[in-house]
Amino acid sequence: MTLHRRQFALGAAYAAAMAPFFGLAGCGGSDDPVPVPVPGPTPIPSSAVQIRLPADHYLHRGAPTEWWWHIGTLKAGTRTFGFEINTASFAKDGFAFSQIMLSDIANNKNYQRTTPYIPPFMFDADNWAQSDVTKDWSVKLGDPANKLSALELTNPGSGYTSAPTVQISGGGGVLASGIAVLDGATGKVANVVLFGAGVGYTSLPTVTLVGGGGTGATAKALFTYVTMDAPWADPSKNMKVKAALVDEATGTLVDFDLKLSQNGPPLIVWGTGVNGGGSFDTNAATHLQKNNYYYSLTRLQTSGTVTIGGEKLDVSGVTWMDHEYGAFGTAINPVKWVLQAMQLDNGVCLSNYATYTSGAPVLNKKAPSQVTVQRADGTTYLVDSFLTPIGRTWTSPVSKTTFNMQFLIEIPSFNASLTVTSLMDSQEFPVPTRPTYEGVASVTGTFEGKTVSGTAWNEQSV
Repeated sequence: MTLHRRQFALGAAYAAAMAPFFGLAGCGGSDDPVPVPVPGPTPIPSSAVQIRLPADHYLHRGAPTEWWWHIGTLKAGTRTFGFEINTASFAKDGFAFSQIMLSDIANNKNYQRTTPYIPPFMFDADNWAQSDVTKDWSVKLGDPANKLSALELTNPGSGYTSAPTVQISGGGGVLASGIAVLDGATGKVANVVLFGAGVGYTSLPTVTLVGGGGTGATAKALFTYVTMDAPWADPSKNMKVKAALVDEATGTLVDFDLKLSQNGPPLIVWGTGVNGGGSFDTNAATHLQKNNYYYSLTRLQTSGTVTIGGEKLDVSGVTWMDHEYGAFGTAINPVKWVLQAMQLDNGVCLSNYATYTSGAPVLNKKAPSQVTVQRADGTTYLVDSFLTPIGRTWTSPVSKTTFNMQFLIEIPSFNASLTVTSLMDSQEFPVPTRPTYEGVASVTGTFEGKTVSGTAWNEQSV
């Protein structure tokens, strides 16, 4: 996502139009001169918005990347949870993946899993989500009716001169297949990937690695999935999101069954929903390959259940969904970014970003960023901001990556100073090629000179 600078072209016109009113006395009848106000930031006109809903809520065939990303704060009585349910297609690179996470703040526990899906049997780039806007909207990775969704390497073994064969047996199903990936330098199995989930699995099958000249390599079957569904008339309402993960560290099963309905207008990121300012591509044949499109549903009234290792909890909250599609970096030149999503108690929602070509945010060093600001009535602005990592850092014991647990966000044009703080440290997807921090957080500070607080999200992929 390439962030662009906001041009305040309408500022002068606003000032000229309002000049006759700036000198009027207030209701108190004072004869003292009335100061001439300085025009504030200019809203993005609705005519500039490139997102068309509900059509753009659906799958965009031909898009190099596309994902639907649910995050936020859920409450179960006095307990607080953070969650992420993300489904993503990187069709240009030939795979999709899901990332599911739950943070249990009171018990300082984080459950997470990243699951890849490869074509043609596990993932079809044209049909993994609904593209027909006359039908109910849906997204699916994995299958809740088939208890085989992924494979996990449990022991890499040693002495292998070729990749062993993956045998899948039992579980009541048929036609499943997998592949093993060999690390030729070490003679160990590097990974096992489910190539086809088969059909009819009512329980987890047994996985055996045979041949290849080595010994000791083992793997197991996993059940994980994500489904998202909503009625076609307005898929931002009555959305149903279900997911299951098996925690990578503990093997704990976590189930989600949530219902979500947006209250109010969508947040159109960058004000227009497309990067590049006024220079974005408008060619129907190429725009998905060149533009990055992005909007959010930031006031989702959410309720349902979360089940953690058999403990079923009724949860509720106001959560956030991102839908992003189009161009988003390459495997050779991936996008690196930090994001702070904020839901303030004054009704304002903010999406603050910075991107990096190299390096990462430096502790106590202020850096430029950019923020989309939306008032409760939908009025939206794109303005410059500054972010400064402050306070503590956390280094993952798995990936060894250091992340910032607190950011100061300053927005001069709104006289805003906001501090985003992670509610717990360990909230990482430790993917070997790209560790990413996804953390439920809080926000406190001032906006337009008034004290505010709210829920937030701290995301770092650098």
